[in-house]
Amino acid sequence: MIGVSTRKVVRATYGAGFTIVEAVISTIIVAVMLVAALSTVGASRVVQQETSLAERGRLLAEALLAEILRQQYQEPGKSVAFGPEGDESTATRADFDDVDDYNGWSVSPPVAKDGTALANAAGWQRSVTVAWVVPKEPAQAAGVETYVKRITVTAKLNNVTHATLVALRADRQ
Repeated sequence: MIGVSTRKVVRATYGAGFTIVEAVISTIIVAVMLVAALSTVGASRVVQQETSLAERGRLLAEALLAEILRQQYQEPGKSVAFGPEGDESTATRADFDDVDDYNGWSVSPPVAKDGTALANAAGWQRSVTVAWVVPKEPAQAAGVETYVKRITVTAKLNNVTHATLVALRADRQ
């Protein structure tokens, strides 16, 4: 046969599997994505914990502030004296009957007015300050009776403040 050649054609087959370089690159990409995902989950958990603590602190502060605001402006039937009167025990709040009796009061863990412990409040502390304020400038404290008192309630967990609430209470004169 003239002009006919019998050449063997060898064909290389590519793409039938991964090379080691492709496998290493894929592993690196997956590892980077996993680290990013875990970092996001961790950050989300931290924000969730901080939000939960802020909410718990706000609820503890609100409960005490509501209790204080239900009290009379000043001691009924007595001369004006700032803070607990001599016949009122500071061991519990059971004898507190006016707003300024709470001035300087602090307890850890938080308790109800009768002294019973509140559930799930271990490590928390609530404190109160009461001050006479200038009626037109409630941020400014006054050294004398102005018939307006600023009540500040703070809730802390392990000495970290998570909530501070402020309210004004005026005498009805």
